Amino acid sequence: MITRGAINTHLGLVTMMERFAALVAFSLALCAVSVDGTPRDHLIRHATPHVDASYAYETTADGPLDIHVIAHTHDDVGWLKTVDEYFYGSNTSIQNAGVQYILDEVITELEANPDRKFIYVEVAFFMRWWREQTPERQALVRRLVSTKQLEFINGGWCMNDEATTHYEAVIDQMTLGHRFLQENFGVVPRIGWHIDPFGHSAQQASMFARMGFDAFFFARIDYQDYAIRTQQKRMEMIWRGSQSLGSASDMFTSVIASSYCPPQGFLFEWGDEPVMDDPRLENYNMKARADDFVAQAKQRANWYRTNQVLVPFGCDFMFQNANMMFKNMDKLIAYINANRASYGVRAFYSTPSLYTDAVHRANLTWEVKTDDFFPYADGPHAFWTGYFTSRIAIKGYVRTRNAILQAVESLYTTTTKIGGHKLAPDAYAAIEDLRESMGLAQHHDAVSGTEKQHVADDYAKQLSEGSVLSENALATMVGTLINPSSPLAFRSCPLLNESICPSTDALRNPKTSISVVAYNALAWKRVSYVTLPVPVPSVSVKDSTGANVMSQVIKVNDTLYELVFAVTLPALGFATYFVQPTAASVDSDPVPEAPAAGYVLQNQYLSVTLDDTGGIVGVYDKVLSEGVSIKQEYAFYQSSTGTPQDSQASGAYIFRPAQNSSFPYVSGTPQVSFSQGTQVSEMKRIWPQVTQIIRLYADSAYLEITHTLQPINIADQIGKEVVTRLTANITTGGTWYTDAQGIEFQKRQYNFRPSWKLEVTEPVAGNYYPTNMGAYIKDTKGTGLQVTLLTDRSRSSASLGEGQLESMLYRRCLVDDSRGVGEPLNETYVVTMREWLVFSSPSKSSSLYRPASQNLAHPPVLLFGDGAAVAQPQAATYTYAPMSSPLPPNVQLLSLHTVEDNQVLVRLHHLFQVGEDALLSKPAAVDLNGLFSNVEVTNVTEVTLGSTLPVSKLNRLKWNTASSSSSSDLVLSPPVVLKAGAPILVQIEPTDTRTFLLEFKSTSKNTFNNGIEVRLN
Repeated sequence: MITRGAINTHLGLVTMMERFAALVAFSLALCAVSVDGTPRDHLIRHATPHVDASYAYETTADGPLDIHVIAHTHDDVGWLKTVDEYFYGSNTSIQNAGVQYILDEVITELEANPDRKFIYVEVAFFMRWWREQTPERQALVRRLVSTKQLEFINGGWCMNDEATTHYEAVIDQMTLGHRFLQENFGVVPRIGWHIDPFGHSAQQASMFARMGFDAFFFARIDYQDYAIRTQQKRMEMIWRGSQSLGSASDMFTSVIASSYCPPQGFLFEWGDEPVMDDPRLENYNMKARADDFVAQAKQRANWYRTNQVLVPFGCDFMFQNANMMFKNMDKLIAYINANRASYGVRAFYSTPSLYTDAVHRANLTWEVKTDDFFPYADGPHAFWTGYFTSRIAIKGYVRTRNAILQAVESLYTTTTKIGGHKLAPDAYAAIEDLRESMGLAQHHDAVSGTEKQHVADDYAKQLSEGSVLSENALATMVGTLINPSSPLAFRSCPLLNESICPSTDALRNPKTSISVVAYNALAWKRVSYVTLPVPVPSVSVKDSTGANVMSQVIKVNDTLYELVFAVTLPALGFATYFVQPTAASVDSDPVPEAPAAGYVLQNQYLSVTLDDTGGIVGVYDKVLSEGVSIKQEYAFYQSSTGTPQDSQASGAYIFRPAQNSSFPYVSGTPQVSFSQGTQVSEMKRIWPQVTQIIRLYADSAYLEITHTLQPINIADQIGKEVVTRLTANITTGGTWYTDAQGIEFQKRQYNFRPSWKLEVTEPVAGNYYPTNMGAYIKDTKGTGLQVTLLTDRSRSSASLGEGQLESMLYRRCLVDDSRGVGEPLNETYVVTMREWLVFSSPSKSSSLYRPASQNLAHPPVLLFGDGAAVAQPQAATYTYAPMSSPLPPNVQLLSLHTVEDNQVLVRLHHLFQVGEDALLSKPAAVDLNGLFSNVEVTNVTEVTLGSTLPVSKLNRLKWNTASSSSSSDLVLSPPVVLKAGAPILVQIEPTDTRTFLLEFKSTSKNTFNNGIEVRLN
């Protein structure tokens, strides 16, 4: 078995600081013994060196050293095995790990000794175990929780990744776990515990602050940063995660020393020497074992400022033999405390909560950090920037499944819980299924792409099953809303991205029509373009009033065409369109030859010039009367398989190019096809490896580029990491900007870290950053056009040259990168992804890319019905509009969820950060009582971001900081006052999210389907 948690995060330290290396020498150790003493797969782990017991403890704090022993297990909800294999302990040929046995053992051992404590994190596992327990066993667990022997830390469905996750999905999975804990134990976690994710996002810290957490613990930071922090006693700090929220986002942050596993030599369950405490027997080692443990604890304590030191005692799937672990720990603690005078320390079972409280009592003043912990490297040539793009297909699938989940959540809530309709009895169960599948997918070995292939397949399978259930529920609700007396049958087309839709195949019959329902999960009215595959060259589109809708058909080949038309959708509602064949000719045949002056795509906003091969050469903003020369190219980096000097290879985690230069990925003149029409102008370019489609829609202020990549060819025995690169005539000065989990953009600088001086060892990989929503470049003088790239999934980006912005698309590596997964990143899918390019001035760009990013992340959800079998009744039946008025353009209805029979969870999120836009970055006001038609709010409770703690009961720890509070510090609004019939105005600050539990009553005398009427237009 390989465990990544025990692989040290700081392997390259000796090359940076010889002085520090004298203190901490790192190596790898091998253990080949399983928990029952039989041979097992090699376990790679970091070996902390033996430290002599006489090592001096140099803390300046008063009092003896307190050693907080944290008994824990780190249980990946999928990595080398699937989540269910891990729970049951099956597939032991890969790893001997079974979570059900861990929980069985731990509960028994906690009951045996009230001094023992244990923390648990992953609610996805705990829920599986909990529902199998007897009422008596459940009562015991509740008692252990109430006495704080068992404490839930973090409390999400999983321990989410921080580089490749979007804030919507992160908040959802945390809410899923927190609500389970509240409902079953009445507890609200107060500590963030991300000991394994591979780098840390400022916005993760900010979200934890808004959940009411008091502290954030993690173990992985860059090896150079780690060396400096340990030497300067700066392993703890206040992390101000949000530029906009200021000190309201402050989070006490502690970096765990060495790793999250026990000190070297104390992994009893994995074969380390036990404590032998009977002097009458051979091999008595009690004093030697205690000396070693205290020495290592003192060594760690010298890297911190107080007389408190946290020592984790657990690792990946540890405590399957909880008796062995606790028995040896009991002996260590008892002996150390019995000899407290000689050791000068006190040891005891503790939790991160108790440790945080103890550090807080020291009343020190802390430095403030405002940047993030990306990228993470554990050696000079080991930058964990590859996983930002690894398994790009599942990254896209997770994003589209999130869109489906938000759509079915909002439609179910507006119809069933707010509107009172009884439309789909099984809908809530379907929603819960997709919630749980999405929760698993946010795990730091799921959407990150760092799992084994069969595990990735299992994540996709669970997402697919949950999606089918939710899309069926969505179709049932829509069909019933349209025709309550005789619900209509609708279905989805899950392969639209491959131009496959059985529903549109019916158009081969010239007498057939189909209905298309487009649902809008956003709380604004919108106009969006949809593309449907059709089998005939000419069709017409009508709306539900019978009016003609402008449309365009583009020829793909002799048997396949694409229909493009704009849908106009109400906020949180849907509209219906009817498509039928016509006798007219195709709207836009491809142009066979390039005009002498090249091609031009243009609308009222942009004019895009293409060369004779279809490549972009310039963009002109008609609104600003300003242009930019720009080109796009495909390139690849050769994946390193290691060198004689350093064996580190590129793989699922690590991006290590064999050279610092890239190579052209496509060559020769592409096959070119150009089309123009009323709805879209399109350039299609085809090479053997890539198909590129460049589109400019008639009424869009962005340029769309679709990349379809064939499986990367490795016949030459060279792994490849493919990028798309934009080069513009912009003076960028080595500066670009990337988003943090879709919320705030952060400034990036080439070969630079804001918090410490970087020793450059990898000038390509070390400058790649996670890109969840987008990235942009702009002129250093603030003039000219800003170029913003928006992505449809998590990727990575860098700016390695003047005026350049490159983003990685696809990776395929020949060897494993030795971080535990044990297999090469070797996917062979055809992958299609979209990006939108926004061109505007720096002062205006955010007003375009913020709403555009929402449209890209939440495209209209399309459902298809058999139009021939449906008599078109009154137009009002085919449009659903539940909102009284749309939200302000800078406020997102982040969540509209049903949480209890009489409660609705509403989250309002401000999309803009401070200073982005002169108008839209200002606070926004929303009337909670004016959101929906024909209902009135009867009860409102504002809660923290995790939805389980009323804000009125929030009492976070306050910390002294060396930095004065930002002028943009968030001043929390006063408690919401509820008056019958009066507006309930709440103010949303830039990038803040406010969360409410609402209850409604009907104000309408009309009923619909045995419930309260929600307005149908």
